[in-house]
Amino acid sequence: MVQQEIPLLGGNTSTVVRVGDTVRRNAGPWTPAVHSLLHHLERVGFTGAPRALGMDERGREVLSYLEGECGSYPLQPHWVTDEALVAVATMLRRFHDAQYGFRPPPGAVWRSFGPPPPGTEVICHHDAAPHNVIWRPDDTIALIDFDLASPGARIYDVAYAAWTWVPLFSDNDSVTLGWHSPDRPRRLRLFANAYGLIPRDRHRLVGAIRARIIDHVEGIRRMAAAGEPAFVRIVHKGHLRRPMRDLRLIDHERYALEAALR
Repeated sequence: MVQQEIPLLGGNTSTVVRVGDTVRRNAGPWTPAVHSLLHHLERVGFTGAPRALGMDERGREVLSYLEGECGSYPLQPHWVTDEALVAVATMLRRFHDAQYGFRPPPGAVWRSFGPPPPGTEVICHHDAAPHNVIWRPDDTIALIDFDLASPGARIYDVAYAAWTWVPLFSDNDSVTLGWHSPDRPRRLRLFANAYGLIPRDRHRLVGAIRARIIDHVEGIRRMAAAGEPAFVRIVHKGHLRRPMRDLRLIDHERYALEAALR
């Protein structure tokens, strides 16, 4: 009996369907490396990610389906609470710490916006935003969509997550996406505290967020220029205008944000 394929919403960079209790996604040269990471996470007992189950007869990767609610904009009120912010920061720290002892396979290929940033420490998820988080029935959360995972520095992942969860968006964009007048300095401090950033990283977090946004914009432009359809669509839809507004916001509020981290 052929099981029904149910399209899943959200994936900007891949086609995703549910088949029974599995998820099928189009694969790429990076898939074996990602699966090796997911296998390691499963072995060490990290439950905040899907399990890699191999490939199907159509060459798609097969992952375990995670029951729960995926972040969808505008976010519902329970997604924008301090408790949700702390849960994400804590889960991201556990994800990084769970990689102790992980060794990528020889010749591992990762899908990346560009060369690894200096100070590579872990495999970064690179896209731990609400649309890639599952809020599960047991009130725990998990990361999905590891296609952009690649080597990087912890603070690089923290910077992206903080940008998209505090969020460091303009007031108008925040309201449109589900937040209402977030206290950005206070919530940035809360995120840093929950992750457990050391003083050196707290000092450089705001600069890292700014650099991460620039890398995000330039990486999408680079992939679009190379003809990758998903990224061509992102550019054509005008999705890069908001990050440019975010850079202006950070420049305007930088003193308050850095003061909150001291």
